[in-house]
Parts: sequence; C-alpha cells; structure tokens
Amino acid sequence: MLESLEVLNGELTPKFDKYNNLYTVQIGNDVFSLELNYQVTSSANVSIFGNENLQEGENEVIITVMDDTNKMTEYNLLVMKEEAKTTSNTLITPEPLEVRKELPGYVAPLIAIICFTLILITFGLLFRKRKHKN
Repeated sequence: MLESLEVLNGELTPKFDKYNNLYTVQIGNDVFSLELNYQVTSSANVSIFGNENLQEGENEVIITVMDDTNKMTEYNLLVMKEEAKTTSNTLITPEPLEVRKELPGYVAPLIAIICFTLILITFGLLFRKRKHKN
C-alpha cells in the first residue's frame, strides 16, 4: 500500500489518502510523463503503467502496489493534459489603398500631348542642321 504520493510536475486532486484509489492529475502541455514521489510499506513492489508519452486530453496512469503477502492495491490516476495553445503570428497588414477605377477625362489627352511634344523635341534634336565652321 502507498503511504504517500506526490506528483512533482502536476496537480493531484484530491489530496492523497492511502485508502482512496482514484485521483485526477492536471498537467501542462509540456509534460510527457508524471514525476512521482511516493513511499510504500516495507517490502512492497510498485509497478507504474501508462506513464509514458502522455497525450493531450485524458490519459490513465495506474500504480500497482504488491505487498509481501501478494495483496495487490491499485491506484488510478486520471491525467488531464492541456491542449497545445496555438500561437498566431499577427502580421501588421496595411490598410487597403483606394484606387480609382476610372481616370479623369483630361488625363488621356494630356499624356498624348506630352508624348507628342517629346517626339517633336527628339526629332528636332536628331535632324537639326549643324553649322560647320570653315
């Protein structure tokens, strides 16, 4: 029989009583096995089952104590492991720009006049007569 039981990396409820064999243990998501501290009556053998790779949600860990008269006592720990907290990367998203779908009526003629002027200046520079000094 267990004389004392303590869960070092979780919260055992109710408080341990050697005559009670059903407990609940709350653990964090980073815990994968219970760290147990216990004392038994002299010459008793202890076996622990289900204490490896604890999953999110409900798990069961069984502590079996066999005394020297081969009397077996079983303690059931219902282990509740927290679910992983999802972290979200909150990116700063810029506010959408308001874009006009239609250009004002004067833009197209203005662009045409600018292009025509640039073409005239370019041809004027290319084909102007150069004066030669003799």
